[in-house]
Amino acid sequence: MKVEKLVEHGLPREYVETLLQNGIDKLNPVQKQAVERGLFTDKNIVVVAPTASGKTLVGEMALVKKAYEKKIGLYLVPLRALASEKYYDFKKLEKLGFRIGISTGDYESPAEYLGRYDIIVATYERFDSLLRLKPSWLRRIGIVVIDELHMIGDDERGPILEMIIARLLRTNIQVIGLSATIGNPLDLAKWIDAELVDVPYRPVKLVEGIYDRKKHKILFMDGREEKIVHRIGNAALNIALQSISAGIQVLVFVHNRRKTEEWAYKLTEHLGLFRHLIDKRKVDELLKKLKESPSRVEREKLEYLIKRGVAYHHAGLSNIARKVVEEGFRNRVIRIVFATPTLAAGVNLPARRVLVSIKRYSPLRRKTVNIPIYEYKQMAGRAGRPKFDPFGEAIIYDANNNTEAMKYIRSPPEPIYSKLNNERSLRIHTLSLIASGDANEMNELMQIYKNTLFYNQYGNLENLKLTIDKVLDELAQWEMIRFIGDKEFYATSIGIITSKTYLDPLSVNMFIKNLPEKPREFYLLFLITMTPDYMRSKPYINSRLVDYYENEAIILAEDNIIPKPENFMGEYYDYYMYKLWAQAFVHAKMLHDWINEVDEDTISEKYGIGPGDIYSARDTASWIAGALSKVAQTMNLLGLGEALDKLSIRLEYGVKEDALELIKLQGIGRVRARTLINHGIRTLKDLAKTPPSILEKLPGFGPRIVKSIYEQLEILKIK
Repeated sequence: MKVEKLVEHGLPREYVETLLQNGIDKLNPVQKQAVERGLFTDKNIVVVAPTASGKTLVGEMALVKKAYEKKIGLYLVPLRALASEKYYDFKKLEKLGFRIGISTGDYESPAEYLGRYDIIVATYERFDSLLRLKPSWLRRIGIVVIDELHMIGDDERGPILEMIIARLLRTNIQVIGLSATIGNPLDLAKWIDAELVDVPYRPVKLVEGIYDRKKHKILFMDGREEKIVHRIGNAALNIALQSISAGIQVLVFVHNRRKTEEWAYKLTEHLGLFRHLIDKRKVDELLKKLKESPSRVEREKLEYLIKRGVAYHHAGLSNIARKVVEEGFRNRVIRIVFATPTLAAGVNLPARRVLVSIKRYSPLRRKTVNIPIYEYKQMAGRAGRPKFDPFGEAIIYDANNNTEAMKYIRSPPEPIYSKLNNERSLRIHTLSLIASGDANEMNELMQIYKNTLFYNQYGNLENLKLTIDKVLDELAQWEMIRFIGDKEFYATSIGIITSKTYLDPLSVNMFIKNLPEKPREFYLLFLITMTPDYMRSKPYINSRLVDYYENEAIILAEDNIIPKPENFMGEYYDYYMYKLWAQAFVHAKMLHDWINEVDEDTISEKYGIGPGDIYSARDTASWIAGALSKVAQTMNLLGLGEALDKLSIRLEYGVKEDALELIKLQGIGRVRARTLINHGIRTLKDLAKTPPSILEKLPGFGPRIVKSIYEQLEILKIK
């Protein structure tokens, strides 16, 4: 189908011209079938097609049509990194007069300002929070596009996405689901009452292969064989060296952070003359951006590797470092990246050749296990760069034998099943439905839960109802809801603020049961790290380190510096809860170091984590502190609320309390604020009285930042 025909379907001609200018003169098979199945007729659509098959354009076209009809469209993604990527992709539509917005945090804000946008990119969690808060512009939504629909099967995000869709199915809003890896797409299409577009089209052919250990050969499914002649280490390293020696850019997936770094360094020992072929000017441009990283260790490690065309990528890197690696790889300055699989789910970073590990260590089972097939498909889908490569190659390098590898190549992804029927998910979403006024009796609750995938797959709600009954009793016991007679219930002020702040009710109950007599800093940090909301996304800290600090935790608990472990247990001793308590203590220590301005490298070395882990823990803890501040205020505990609010800001910026005023200015963070204080500049008034010539002599204060500081002071009318 030629794109000119899209005008007949109601798309503006200016948009069609933009597609033509970008080299898109006809729709590919995926896009064509989506249009034929009713994309522009308000029908719900589920699109299942390989990575890089143009699924995003399907969503974009539907969003543009709704925007042209003066309806708001949302594009939902699971991760903030993906949200930023899609936001910048859609920014090109602004030249057509469409307004593009993004919202990924600030869960308790109704964000009425978002109503001025035509297209909004948001994370699942943020849109779920908006459905609870009900800003006035919700009624103007015409379409919701859900990227990575297979996340329905994820233990954490699955129930959130399932309840979003269950709520949407009660409206006339069009729902478009996009995914590359769904084993039972018909089931999901039936649930959403959608037309299914299931097309195996790829713009770049994917050739899959397996590494035969005995023959030292890659056996490709198109009949080719490639003898691996290098012997520098394991199969991944041998294949990697041979690939880049042949001018092939490589992405190597490894299920272990430490190995991504070790293997990257190991490879550089064998590059020989290859490193002299790297474009020095482009490398210098990348390294200039890397200097913004707050971690000296991170800068030095990556600088050494990037100069040799090598890098690693994992969640322990700072955001700056991750972006530098991604940019360098896209621009082919970096020829090989060793990455954990979070990269496959997080950002679009294709390569000519992708090496895939199908083995990972399971801490629960204490042994190496095989990954699910859909995870392999996600990683293999990164092979082949549209417009650059004639084909992409995905090679399994660590299968026990060829039969095991062939299972991954020949089998479809696993079916997706609902993950809704667990206490935590139902506790959160049941309170949300009651607090937002969507359900005030059991029948109303069950009508909404009938719209879930769980009901669609299992056909009855009896098991779900048993869990919901238990959850309702708990919520009533925690004074978050109250019953009126036998059938009706409503949310209390505590229940409403819990739902609005997006906290797990169990987190709030833990907080209330352990309210401190005085709001001591470390006690509050411990309460934060002990919450289920922190625990479910905490960075990994080695258990040996937890054991090392265990005695210190016990002593502090005896002195009431932190709550005692039995405060979090039931009637009987709970070993699992005790270990969580010990972990929470170490995380509280780490965050305590952060807000007392210990530098990132020291924290990383002390706790065995990366800068990215620090920032992830910081973001989670700052949100929880801010949310609990509102809970305290609702309980009329104003002093505690103020202490938690201050703690939230300190966590966000990593500063001592005396720096809180200075960090109000953009461009002044923890390092610059401390520099100012050390030079006797403690307040904004002190800053306004300081001549620019003095400021410019301070470390980290160049002319540009100094000019910005005085412009902000002028706006604030501080003299």
